[in-house]
Amino acid sequence: MDVLSSHPAASGRQLRMESVHLARTVSIEKCSRAFVDRVLEAGKSDLCLSLGQGRVYLFSFGSAVFVDVDAAQIAIFVKELLPLSEGPSEQASDDFLVELQPEGKERVAFDRMVLQQVTPAKLKLAALVLAQSTTLEHFEKSVEKLLDQASVVADSMASGSWHRLRSGEMLRYIGVGLSTRRDIVSRLSILDSPDIVWEDPGLDLLFNELRANFELQSRFRTLEYKLKLIHESAEVLVDLANTRRFTVLELTIIALIALEIVMALLGGH
Repeated sequence: MDVLSSHPAASGRQLRMESVHLARTVSIEKCSRAFVDRVLEAGKSDLCLSLGQGRVYLFSFGSAVFVDVDAAQIAIFVKELLPLSEGPSEQASDDFLVELQPEGKERVAFDRMVLQQVTPAKLKLAALVLAQSTTLEHFEKSVEKLLDQASVVADSMASGSWHRLRSGEMLRYIGVGLSTRRDIVSRLSILDSPDIVWEDPGLDLLFNELRANFELQSRFRTLEYKLKLIHESAEVLVDLANTRRFTVLELTIIALIALEIVMALLGGH
């Protein structure tokens, strides 16, 4: 029995949604084949599967949203899902409630969405926005770590000890920064609106309320600003690395010239 049929429209009923960011990408095609007997709905970049009495929404940008699924089932399914994912990353998670109020007004609150009736389309919208929020949280954590490293570099420069930074550490920071920036830019589509909202004004309103509740746009703008700072820090490190390389090269040339002069003087005697 699926979650939609197992929860009649009785006032106060709640569905718990839990989102987990697992990896850089989840292969929807591989999941469709691996869980073919559980498929409820399939799209190009998302998949809905039955899981016990609940369901799980999988999104290609690396997040899964579980609806009315207990913690033990979630843990087991995540292990099954990891081999079908690419680029495992530090996990981020979030939760949300869907509350049934048949006589109430549909609205989105801080930690829940109140509905008169749960439909597949509304449930999918909530799952999508929750997954987008969790994926952004993953990027926010990654960017904070990079900013911490940038702070170390800035402190070294301020104290005049930047020359103590190892070239390997500098290159690693530059590489991670550029890789993170590339991953985020390549997955800008995670904030796109799904096709179903263009066909239904009610769903469009609900989608925008959900996005506003999770502050997706403002969080993404903040992320862009921090990425710009990281990019600028990477450029400074590149300049420092070049300066160090040129300095070593100049000193080497001077040493060779000095050696030639000494050899010439010794040869003259």
